[in-house]
Amino acid sequence: MHAGFGGGRPETDLAQARHGAGRPPTYEWDSRALLSLILVGLPDLKDRLELRKNRSLYSRIDRRLSIGPMTADDTSEYVRLRLGRAGCDRDLFTSEALTSLHEAAGSSLREIDRVATAALRESARRKKKLVERDVMARVIGDVRSDAD
Repeated sequence: MHAGFGGGRPETDLAQARHGAGRPPTYEWDSRALLSLILVGLPDLKDRLELRKNRSLYSRIDRRLSIGPMTADDTSEYVRLRLGRAGCDRDLFTSEALTSLHEAAGSSLREIDRVATAALRESARRKKKLVERDVMARVIGDVRSDAD
């Protein structure tokens, strides 16, 4: 009797010893997906996965999608979308103000939201109907000085 492998049945002992008791052989594991994962992260996730110690995991990722940084048009579209969801059906930012916003906030949606909200408040205080470049420049200066 072979303790721990198939209860003493010789025909199953060898296969179970190779692949572990109660688990399917490796070739069966590879024939079907046992687990599906979606990895989402900041740009450094890819760098970490490419490290030698993570190479085995990285090689098993079937589909890889990387979203690059936002363009100025992406920022404009995002601001319009957010304003539309708030019930605004017209442009509240000039194109120069949106360009300044994009340059100041980069690809950070949180930073775009924060700076755009501050610019809308400042324009409302000045009783302006549009956020213009001068208002955006002042808000960006205030936001940067607050961060320091």
